[in-house]
Amino acid sequence: MAKHEPIYDIVRPDPENLLQSVRSFGYSVETAIADLIDNSITAKASEIRITYGIDNYSSFVKIEDNGTGMNEQELINAMKIGSFNPLNERSGTDLGRFGLGLKTASFSQCRRLTVKTKNKSGKHCIRCWDLDLISKEKDWILLRDCKDENSEKNIGEFSFHGTGTIILWEKLDRLIESNELQTNKEHFYRKFENVRKHLGIIFHRFVEAGEISIFVNREEVKAVNPFVVSDYAPSKELQEEQLSINNQPIKIQPYILPHESRLSHDEKRQLELIKGWTAHQGIYLYRNKRLISDGTWLDLNFRKKDSQRLCRICIDIPNTLDKEWQIDVRKASAKIPDTIRQQMKRICFTSIEKAIKVYTHRGAYIRRKGQKKEIINLWKVKQKHGIKSYHINEKHPLFELIESFLADEATIFKDYMKLVAETIPVNIIVNDFADPEIQIESPLHNNNSVLIKIYNNALDVFINAGLSDEEAKNILNSMEIFQNLTHNGL
Repeated sequence: MAKHEPIYDIVRPDPENLLQSVRSFGYSVETAIADLIDNSITAKASEIRITYGIDNYSSFVKIEDNGTGMNEQELINAMKIGSFNPLNERSGTDLGRFGLGLKTASFSQCRRLTVKTKNKSGKHCIRCWDLDLISKEKDWILLRDCKDENSEKNIGEFSFHGTGTIILWEKLDRLIESNELQTNKEHFYRKFENVRKHLGIIFHRFVEAGEISIFVNREEVKAVNPFVVSDYAPSKELQEEQLSINNQPIKIQPYILPHESRLSHDEKRQLELIKGWTAHQGIYLYRNKRLISDGTWLDLNFRKKDSQRLCRICIDIPNTLDKEWQIDVRKASAKIPDTIRQQMKRICFTSIEKAIKVYTHRGAYIRRKGQKKEIINLWKVKQKHGIKSYHINEKHPLFELIESFLADEATIFKDYMKLVAETIPVNIIVNDFADPEIQIESPLHNNNSVLIKIYNNALDVFINAGLSDEEAKNILNSMEIFQNLTHNGL
């Protein structure tokens, strides 16, 4: 009987072409290193040390942890492209997903990846991918030792007693982009300053809980909690909401940050994080305590605006909902599931509205104890056909007082005030607010002595106009400009 022809072909990917494609997943150096730290946390590491060296001949980045380490077969499997099926059930504390992170994150930044590991047996093993060797041999050649003596020197010995893993990047063609050593060093140091900030945000819950310590060139990474920006001016927690998908819990906690006028200079800088505080508004999605996306409205079609910059919404999901939230390979982006999309839009819209009120009115809607009327503002906002305009409040007590004193001559005063309102450099102010390098302060910022003098002058004028001392103080104490003023007369 004639042998049947097979009804299929075996088509194996070309090693070089596949790995070049893997290099283009869109990692930055900070998201790449964060992906490797996920593996360290999954391996129960309590300390992670990141070091680097840069010169014309042997630049490298090294990430070492004191986790459980691997035996030889586990290391070989870890070096495979796609070492884990994302559909398989995994531990509730596992931060991985596709079994790609070690390779895709590393190859996004380097052409040589070496891993040295030691488990509880005390035996260490090494494996190395070198993309240039793979390109030359046209095959999946995984080296069983360091490629050369220079790599041996760079990877060094374990600095932790007991178990651990060292990851070494070399041939840093994505990190080093010129032939000028000094230029390379400047950009290298800048990038790793961003790495330090990024890790402080992404893993802040682990650091705050004392579960891990991360060091970048011996400098400990400090936790940066995006919802706690001041020791003295707490963020306001709005009502927490609980949703679910497939009986899996989703916790949503909106926050309104304190207005910047209540923060110190250092607190304002912390609020800016990496991209500036306007860019960091929006949803903060956590998966197993690890921050996935920071400062984004995901795919809800909300535009980022300065007036919304105080709004941050914390969402916690388990790793069992990765498919529904479409968590990507880099664990750096996601999408709102359709089943809760409308509910999420409602929560975000309500939070944004409240944040805009605090931002626009500097918290002036919070009434003083014992007062029944709202704070009187110097400015009024009008909106017509979706267009906003800003006007000096002609019903303000001081405006009316000056107008009454001037009597028939008040027209020139009112015209002047209209010109002041008309010529405020709005575009320049907006641009300056959006620039994280510029600190904006009002002329009387932290100058209580001038405010006290203005207050007392106005108090005398009101009393001379026939008001009682109590009536005059009640009017002045209702004005926004005097809300943060503390002296015996208030």
